[in-house]
Amino acid sequence: MKTPLAILFTIGLFGVFYFASVLVQFDLITIMVLGTSLWAAIDSSKLQLKRYQSGISYGPVVLFIACALLWIVGFPWYLSMRHKIKSGTAVLKEETPNGVG
Repeated sequence: MKTPLAILFTIGLFGVFYFASVLVQFDLITIMVLGTSLWAAIDSSKLQLKRYQSGISYGPVVLFIACALLWIVGFPWYLSMRHKIKSGTAVLKEETPNGVG
């Protein structure tokens, strides 16, 4: 998902869950934040996000914590980076001589 669309999607998702929370009088936003953060962490492992140059290129545990704590910034950033990886436009980190990137 391109960055502007990822931002709009995130805001829309928040809005839907906010109004659903009001209707059912139960905090669905926390469940949504934790669920999407967990999905991003699992998906980042499959995509091997750590191999790419980005400010969000961390392991799944760190990504989960970052998305959960700063969801409004971290989740659209992850969606945008995911799109770049899937479309082949993401830049790989340079390998060092000992193989650590």
